[in-house]
Amino acid sequence: MISTASQILRNRSALNRISHYGASRLQATRSMSSVFNLSDEEAVEKFKTINDKSILYFTASWCPPCKVIKPVYERMSKDHPEVAFGKVDIDDNAEAAAKYEISGVPTFILIHKENVFNRFTGADENQLEQSVSSLKEA
Repeated sequence: MISTASQILRNRSALNRISHYGASRLQATRSMSSVFNLSDEEAVEKFKTINDKSILYFTASWCPPCKVIKPVYERMSKDHPEVAFGKVDIDDNAEAAAKYEISGVPTFILIHKENVFNRFTGADENQLEQSVSSLKEA
């Protein structure tokens, strides 16, 4: 467990360096929580590649249910450091939304070792918590 947590911290540190230096157009920024804002498809793919267990949260600024689940997602990112939490605004990153066939928001895609482990649409805190727990056990 310690090695997994330290690996995630290294991965987060790498994403921060990539974001800071802007390597090859990669746009990943970290908000005050432990959630990474992924602003283009390349950032999403890099995020998925460097993290063994991650969640992509597809959202939109105009979406009321997204506004309700946002603080829950941010809290969970702090409570579960062994999972990487990413956020994709579908209006800013339409390429990733199309690639992952997002038809409604909020949509959560849980990824284990670069493969989709689970996905669901809706602002259901209990389902999100159960999904994160299942991903951690994978």
